[in-house]
Amino acid sequence: MKKIIFLLFAGSLIVACTNKSDELYRQGAAKLTAEDFDGAIAKFDSAILLDNKNIDAYFNRGNAKFDIEDFEGCLADYDKVIALSDGQTIKAVVYYNRGDVYWALKKYDEALKDYSKALELRPDYDSALVGRGKTYLSMKDLVNGQADLEKSLKHDSLNSFAHYALADVYYDQKNFDAAIAEYTKAIALDGDEIDYFIDRGDAYYLVQDYEHSIADYTKAIELDPSLALPYVERGDALDDAGKTDDAIKDYNKAIEINPSYAPAYYNRGVTRYNHKDKKNACADFKKAAELGAEIAEVYVKACN
Repeated sequence: MKKIIFLLFAGSLIVACTNKSDELYRQGAAKLTAEDFDGAIAKFDSAILLDNKNIDAYFNRGNAKFDIEDFEGCLADYDKVIALSDGQTIKAVVYYNRGDVYWALKKYDEALKDYSKALELRPDYDSALVGRGKTYLSMKDLVNGQADLEKSLKHDSLNSFAHYALADVYYDQKNFDAAIAEYTKAIALDGDEIDYFIDRGDAYYLVQDYEHSIADYTKAIELDPSLALPYVERGDALDDAGKTDDAIKDYNKAIEINPSYAPAYYNRGVTRYNHKDKKNACADFKKAAELGAEIAEVYVKACN
């Protein structure tokens, strides 16, 4: 859910509501808090019909639209807030939020401009630093991405996503010990993010610490048993730890969850091939190739 800011703007909520537009806005804000996004949008629509300069309603309607992934509608509302507002603090937040929309749309140049504009208006805006940092990373600019994330953490060391994103920088630099340290900090701050455990598990795997790698993939599975990926990755770690039968069970589970998941067939094939089960391995490679895993085609040729 998009972070909601109710008392940021015109001040209509600081005192008792004095008109119908304010009352409708208040009702919309309550629905947004309850994550009834469609209901919130309907109330904000009505508030705006009565007062087409209700900045709060435009802003939080944009937030609600973000949550239902109506990104074009969200952008239009944020644009309207920028046009109506003359306050720097207000605009900084909207530029930051609009940067998030552009980032979600993978329009990284636009996202970079908006995060930078937010920082120009409010230099101490840590969230905008994190946003710009992750955008640099998406653009493969590790140097500037790392600089923004490290700067943000100097101001706010409790930002779990900043630690996670910085860990990704170290991971890409193959500095796996530093990556593990940052993933660990992120997990200490937010232990419910499945990606934190999967990525730390990957880092542990690459330094051949299979025990911790398996533990992280297991935690990821506990957080969301419906995902095939952590089963495949735990299967890899189990296989390398010498627990082949358990690895096969994990690949089987991944295929049960998603019968079209090519990596599960390919990795199971590799494990079977390495343990002299050529017949079943070749069947796995063939299936993986049919599902689009080009790397499996080399094995298919070797099987013929």
